[in-house]
Amino acid sequence: MRYRAIILDVDGVITPFRSAWQRLHAVLGTDAQLNRELYKLNAIDYYEWALYDTLLWFGTPRSVVEARFQTRRGFEELCSALQEAGVYTVALSAGLGYTRRLSRCFRFYLVNELIYRDGAVYSVAVSVSDRNKAEIAEQVLDLIGVEWKETIAVGDGEADLPILRKAGYPIAFNPVNEEVARAAKAVIRADTLRPLAKYLKALLRRSG
Repeated sequence: MRYRAIILDVDGVITPFRSAWQRLHAVLGTDAQLNRELYKLNAIDYYEWALYDTLLWFGTPRSVVEARFQTRRGFEELCSALQEAGVYTVALSAGLGYTRRLSRCFRFYLVNELIYRDGAVYSVAVSVSDRNKAEIAEQVLDLIGVEWKETIAVGDGEADLPILRKAGYPIAFNPVNEEVARAAKAVIRADTLRPLAKYLKALLRRSG
């Protein structure tokens, strides 16, 4: 099979933190436990959860929110591997757009966006949830004319399961549990992105 597209999760794969939301709560010292519990109980939907979380940061300067963060080591090697592959690259995350500086490696970079007013957090625009990633991925694949069987998918969490199960070649990178691991054809456990970059290089070379 010749693979023509790669879909990668961002939080927990490209970044060492599993949630851009939780990282920002930790940085700003905000407590979002109640919002998380309300969502788990289906008392609020994903948009409401995102909005209530964002309101905890209301008025925070954009410069603080978008302060530099560390990617997982080996990011440059992964970028090079993706660029050399000559395939469509899609980053898809239910995280936040303050990670957008990573977007240079991808043809599509789809995340939720904080809305700023007068240089400070005001609201949020939600497009990706923990339950619609496969639907959004399918829209992108339809746009570029690529089938699921021609797609490599890389994810780590339960929100990635629908994509991993649809993709022609699913890869679990530091999976959060065995269900995610079982959904993949390959499981990579590593502190850096270098093993993933090497694996993708070899896989795409074989499929080309």
